[in-house]
Amino acid sequence: MMPLRFESPARPSTRRPTWVRQTSPSPSILVADSTVQYNFHKALIGYEPTALLSLDLLATELGLNGIYIKDESSRFGLPSFKVSGASWGCFRALISHLSLDLESATLEQVALAAQDRGCKLSAATDGNHGRAIAWMARSLGIKSSIYVPHDLHPNFLRLIAAEGAEVVVVQGDYDSAVSSAASAAAASKNNILVQDTAFEGYEDIPGWIIDGYATIFAEMEEQLQELDVQPTTIITPVGVGSLAQAAITYAKGIRDFRTVAVEPDTAACLHASLAAGEATSIITSNTINAGCNCGTLSSISWPYLRDYVDLSTTISDFETHVALQDMHRHHVNAGPCGASGLAALKRLVAEGHIAKGSSVILINTEAKRPYDIPLDVSKDDVVTLTQQLVQIDSSSPSLDMTGSAPGEAKIAAFVTQWLQHRGIETHVVESAPGRPSVVGVVRGSDSNARSIMLNGHVDTVSLSSYGPDPLSGSFMEGKIYGRGVLDMKAGAAAAMTTLLYFSVRGSKGDVIFTAVADEEDKSMGTAAILAAGWRADAALIPEPTSLQLHHAHKGFVWVEVTILGIAAHGSDAQTGEDAIMSTANFLKAVERYAETLPKDDVLGQATMHCGTIRGGEENSSYAGSCTLTLEFRTVNDSSTSQSSTAIIKDITNILDKLAAADKKFKFESPKVLFERKPLLPMVESHPLLVAANKAIADVRGEREVQPTAAKFWTDAALLSEAGIPSLVFGPAGEGLHGKGEFVDVESIKVVERVMREVTERFQES
Repeated sequence: MMPLRFESPARPSTRRPTWVRQTSPSPSILVADSTVQYNFHKALIGYEPTALLSLDLLATELGLNGIYIKDESSRFGLPSFKVSGASWGCFRALISHLSLDLESATLEQVALAAQDRGCKLSAATDGNHGRAIAWMARSLGIKSSIYVPHDLHPNFLRLIAAEGAEVVVVQGDYDSAVSSAASAAAASKNNILVQDTAFEGYEDIPGWIIDGYATIFAEMEEQLQELDVQPTTIITPVGVGSLAQAAITYAKGIRDFRTVAVEPDTAACLHASLAAGEATSIITSNTINAGCNCGTLSSISWPYLRDYVDLSTTISDFETHVALQDMHRHHVNAGPCGASGLAALKRLVAEGHIAKGSSVILINTEAKRPYDIPLDVSKDDVVTLTQQLVQIDSSSPSLDMTGSAPGEAKIAAFVTQWLQHRGIETHVVESAPGRPSVVGVVRGSDSNARSIMLNGHVDTVSLSSYGPDPLSGSFMEGKIYGRGVLDMKAGAAAAMTTLLYFSVRGSKGDVIFTAVADEEDKSMGTAAILAAGWRADAALIPEPTSLQLHHAHKGFVWVEVTILGIAAHGSDAQTGEDAIMSTANFLKAVERYAETLPKDDVLGQATMHCGTIRGGEENSSYAGSCTLTLEFRTVNDSSTSQSSTAIIKDITNILDKLAAADKKFKFESPKVLFERKPLLPMVESHPLLVAANKAIADVRGEREVQPTAAKFWTDAALLSEAGIPSLVFGPAGEGLHGKGEFVDVESIKVVERVMREVTERFQES
């Protein structure tokens, strides 16, 4: 096995490094004659060679001698290079399936035979390949089914369907779509899978598709000879690797180009494979580089990529977006995947991997298309990161009455991209559709060292209660403003930069960051990551504590009580029984009961209040029922008088006494809606508490830190219940859940420093 390693970029950076080949150049590739497929393409209606553009001004801007772009934005009227491979692949696949003679069969003969046999073409796609297959099927007069991942941009769905294809949305990623398409094709005799990725037992058709791409490079060679230029480097996007294999075959077989592979940060399966020295599948996340959102390399392409790629680099969606604007400024009709090569070029020039004065070939793989404008994930400082998180609407849909709250999907995507831009191990755990949580992990150097979890929720309460500009993230007079900035995006940002600190510096034990959903309601996110098996020896939760250390807080129990009456017209006093008036009697009784709730030396007095009340239908009627919810803030665990069972028993006794005193008093059995245990005080000698006390004292210049109980509930209790001792320490500010919420910037920096210190002290103790 050849030695593979990562080389640090010329300038210090926190991002995932570029992979650089350290071995001697591999021997040239023997190139098969591509005349047959080249002539096939020339015979198709609408064939024209795509242009090779020379972008002199852009080259000058980057200090290069030349930039040449093979512009595949329109081939056979389709906005992508894909049709060159798809058309030849479909032709060869049908000839094989129909047992026709390759040398004599015409496209018309193939079409008639396919129609007569009832053939159908199938494929999985992240966009352009599927559309090309659908176009070819329509041209042949046969049906097609195209399988797509659930997060594919709606514009692709519309365009594929417009070619006459059946579009099948798969609840999974691209790899899942490939599996579904392959299974469907295998179940039907005349359903032919024309896929551009090879896997075990399926290699011929992907190979033919790659052969079809040879036309692109045959044209390129003729155009370079006409221009009489000698580029030295070619940059190609990867995806499953089919186009990259064709580019390598040309670059190393006909020319002697340096080959550069580029992938999105969030779908870098080649980069992972080169690092591992073997083909490695990864879980991808959504990217505007849709055609490259692939987690598994084509089995026939991997050997070419392994042996011939000279540089492998990754780019963020934001870098792609910026590069796309540059291409449009220079009048190149490019889409995101088409701009990925330029984004890589700019990175590699800045890092010194491509020398000034070089000449480079890029491939514009697709035309302009709509996409969601991405955020910049390159910022490392905690203040800017806090502002960015605030500017993403992540208000909780389970708390929103309007149905317009988006949930955590967008902010989870940002956190995922931020982590993967830096090469940090990343996992996504989806507790419910559209409610993902993200886990980032820095693995420790000592498997016996303690691990620590930094847990922060990324959901917020409603924007409507904030006031004007709830998503501004504005920085004024040492404060950052916006909904959720205090609760708790500033703390989450500090946890992210703390994880990054240990990613760069190294850590003795594992450091785990969990950006969780739904804490503001039922904590589905933390529950989901625990259910997925994530554990640590301790946890820090940077909820807003005004820089006070909390080692305990109350739990809560929600109880629903329904008092019954008899609905009747407001004039019918003989029949009507007013449930609301009866509820008033219950409220008086339960108010007296609240005065008897227990008290804890650390947590204080247990409390109870009425959260909601609903009764009656209209003003002119007696209310037939009245339902209210009671919230108990509990100070003891579930085995005591404050367990939900004990509380229900007490409430039932109150109701029974009221019914005994008044025969008209009726009720339904009370029920527990939801409950969470309290976070019970941590013993003084616990290593986490010792580490936190010392760290806070050192950072704040204090002699002694006295941990106290928080007034509010946090996910610390849920983690503690799962066996992860937890402390709460976070920034200062005001406006929690209210108008004008803000966080003090200096306090965020204190939290960041404390989290680093606590982590190091805890792991070393």
